[in-house]
Amino acid sequence: MTPFMLQVAELVGARDADVEPVAPMPLTRISQRIATGTGADRHVAIRSLAEQLLCEANAVLSSAGTIIGGAGDDHLALYDETLPSELAFNVTYRGRAVRVSTTFVDGTAYARLVGDGFESEVPQELDGPDALPDLLVRLLVESGLTRHPAA
Repeated sequence: MTPFMLQVAELVGARDADVEPVAPMPLTRISQRIATGTGADRHVAIRSLAEQLLCEANAVLSSAGTIIGGAGDDHLALYDETLPSELAFNVTYRGRAVRVSTTFVDGTAYARLVGDGFESEVPQELDGPDALPDLLVRLLVESGLTRHPAA
């Protein structure tokens, strides 16, 4: 298993039901306008990694559901949005969502992170692909991840 899968497995199999799991805050930075090509490259890299990490997390969640006797359909979902001047995707889990977008205007790109638990006075973006695992773990924890005490 990958380090991210182990992190999700630890959350699902929390040994102490009295201790709430920690929802890490992903590293973000103030959104800045950058070159269109750079913005597109960053967005595609983050989107690709998001798909990989969702598959890893869902494999752990499905396995935990099957082992514990749950329905096995409790999983993260990823939805792409097709807009004329924007690349965007949403990650959802149990009615909560985060949206990662990059808007293209006048030769510049502008990334933004929006969602439950990410309110900010100024627009924020992920600090890079390394922030994505924490974003997904935060979404799982804050959505009420079903925990199954380890045997």
